[in-house]
Amino acid sequence: MNATIIIAAISSRAYVQAAVSAGFKVIAIDAFADVDTQKIAQQVYQCSIENGQFDAEYFLENLQKIDLNNCLGLCFGAGFEAQPELLASIAQQLPLIGNTAKVVDSIKMPQPFFSLCDTLKIAYPPTQLERPVNSLGWLQKQIGGSGGAHIKRALPLDFTTSKLHYYQKIQAGTPYSCLFLANGNNAQVIGFNEQWCEASAFLPYRYGGAVSQIDLTKQVKNIIIEFITKATPFFSLNGLNNCDFLVHENTVYMLEINPRLSASLNLYRAEKGDLFVAHVAACMGNLADWPTVEQKSRAHHIVYANKATQVPITMDWPEWVCDIPQPNSYIPAGAPICTVVAEARTAKLAKQKVLARVADLGC
Repeated sequence: MNATIIIAAISSRAYVQAAVSAGFKVIAIDAFADVDTQKIAQQVYQCSIENGQFDAEYFLENLQKIDLNNCLGLCFGAGFEAQPELLASIAQQLPLIGNTAKVVDSIKMPQPFFSLCDTLKIAYPPTQLERPVNSLGWLQKQIGGSGGAHIKRALPLDFTTSKLHYYQKIQAGTPYSCLFLANGNNAQVIGFNEQWCEASAFLPYRYGGAVSQIDLTKQVKNIIIEFITKATPFFSLNGLNNCDFLVHENTVYMLEINPRLSASLNLYRAEKGDLFVAHVAACMGNLADWPTVEQKSRAHHIVYANKATQVPITMDWPEWVCDIPQPNSYIPAGAPICTVVAEARTAKLAKQKVLARVADLGC
């Protein structure tokens, strides 16, 4: 294919891998510049992040170092949802291969998203922009936040308000997600995933991992399929997107749509077509064939540093580890160290396998 694209995300390795496998040349911009990302990308630019978002000024400075005349466009993952103005600035310099800044801004604001849920009569946890008078049992979430680290329990004696946050009642249930492909008018489910947290004392909802091809009831699947079918033309969604929801006693509670490349992309392999090629085609308005995926289950789990650590120069990483940090690099407490992956015949076995490997790694 030989076309060059830029991929930007807090952690870009999974998307770079998918793009290179699809035949693209890739220039990556992310926060880690991991060993495996550097091996497969043509160039890697490391860009600092704060509160889960890119430093906009520094990001644009890095972008100016790239010869954009040879680039098809820029694909993006997490790191932009809270600042769609950065996406708008990028779009003035080269095409976005993904949803527009306007779409990202619209879908990440609580009012239009949950208004659509009301219209479609789909349940969601009680949600409001103002801090509850009695905040016991409520969560505080950052508008446009990603990865779960931004989710905190609303403190009863904290009376500060912010336009950057909204509040949601704690809802029991198992967290799931749905990876889907959209072309602005129609959508196709790629697969359903179970998700879990890797909680710490101060980050109770930090993203831990996921497993694909999870077995859900037909009723639950139909609710999600109907939702993304209606949400796609409502928000004009394009490319690969991810929908997060809870299931409790067979009731679906909608949480959000992530209008960008999702970490769950690397949990799937296409048996017909190519997922990344389909993402690019859908975003550029020329999707001819919808892909189909194989049924094997895959799982990944992010390993975080329990305390500040230095990566050993002679560290021998197993073949089932990716997002490998640079030798001798410093990893602060709470930061991700690497990602462990596994695959198996069923979701249950894949999840068991990945968690066993995490235990064996002993980080």
